[in-house]
Amino acid sequence: MGAFEYQALDAKGKTVKNITTGDHAKQVRAELRAQGLVPLEVKAVSDNAVSKSDKRGRANSRVKIKVNDLSIITRQLATLLESGMTVEETLSAVVKQSEGHKIKSVMSDIRSLVTEGHSLSDAVSKYPNSFPEIYRASISAGEQSGTLDNVLDRLADYLEDSHAMQQKITQAIVYPIFLFFVCAAILVILIAVVVPKVVTVYEDINQELPGLTQLVIKLSEIMTSYGAIMAVGLVALIFGCRYVFSQTGPKIWLHTLYLNTVGLRKMVQNVDTARMARTLSIMVGSGVPILSSMRASEGVRSNVVLQSDLHLATEEVAQGVPIGRALERSGNFPPLLVHMVTSGENSGRLGHMLEKAATATENEMQTRVGMMVSLLGPLMILIMGSLVLVIILAILMPMFQLNELIDI
Repeated sequence: MGAFEYQALDAKGKTVKNITTGDHAKQVRAELRAQGLVPLEVKAVSDNAVSKSDKRGRANSRVKIKVNDLSIITRQLATLLESGMTVEETLSAVVKQSEGHKIKSVMSDIRSLVTEGHSLSDAVSKYPNSFPEIYRASISAGEQSGTLDNVLDRLADYLEDSHAMQQKITQAIVYPIFLFFVCAAILVILIAVVVPKVVTVYEDINQELPGLTQLVIKLSEIMTSYGAIMAVGLVALIFGCRYVFSQTGPKIWLHTLYLNTVGLRKMVQNVDTARMARTLSIMVGSGVPILSSMRASEGVRSNVVLQSDLHLATEEVAQGVPIGRALERSGNFPPLLVHMVTSGENSGRLGHMLEKAATATENEMQTRVGMMVSLLGPLMILIMGSLVLVIILAILMPMFQLNELIDI
């Protein structure tokens, strides 16, 4: 039997496109008429065409779409579907509006799969790097319930909120890092450039230099002589640490350290809990079963310890334990989340309570991030200013001693 692509009219006069199998085109036409369809065109799908499509699909399946781009695509899909367009027409419009070549290729492949008769959820599931599990599962649930446009609208809100939260965290981290590098550059210039020039003034003085001055001069000599080696070593150390802590054992140790460090524990919990609660709320609200929602939510947790806790909670829920009790047993889920989940289970409004828990956790996280940035900036300026002051004192102390000798 071979594969045949056909176009036909249904009872309402609407054009239907799909792929079916048969021994020959005449048999396919007969089967279509038996199904109440009026065949317009039936043609065999060549092996070469399938091969080229598969090769293109395999290449595009590795494409990763950024959260911001995915939120724009999802918003376009939701808006066009709500206007009454079919899925195929919607995808065609999105392909035309897509700007990036890679994104356009992925969306073109998905449109081709839908045109061939695949569902939208089956089509996006072939591109796991482009569409996260929450996306694929929610679309599948939306298709089954007939609320695909509403599900896509919720997904667009979720992705936009996720992108906004990610930007806020990035902005909070960028400022202290920028401040650190500026201050570090000032210190390096003082020690490696300014100090050697000032030292030449004291070379002809038969006077023992203060201990602080000798220490700074020694640091200057080391940095001048071995600066390049130290820079290479620092870069190697950074990449080495990244490699080591990407391994399972060291990564678990590091993430456990985060949870045991005062100040960091709440921050890590809030970030991961907000992502998890938001993911659960969008999936439960879209009609995805709770176990599938919890398993998909494991992937959005960045801390492997918290990820493991959610996995254990999911296994307990699968055995019949209430969700709130399963989350409470780990001890790493905020009490607010546990209470809201328990309340949602009891009232039958789990999706709504999860959404409220996500909003409350995100607000708390933003407050903590704001406090951290407002404290960390002045603290770093104070520390770096103190180090600069020490270097300046080390340079000036011999001059003070000379003035004392002259006065004597």
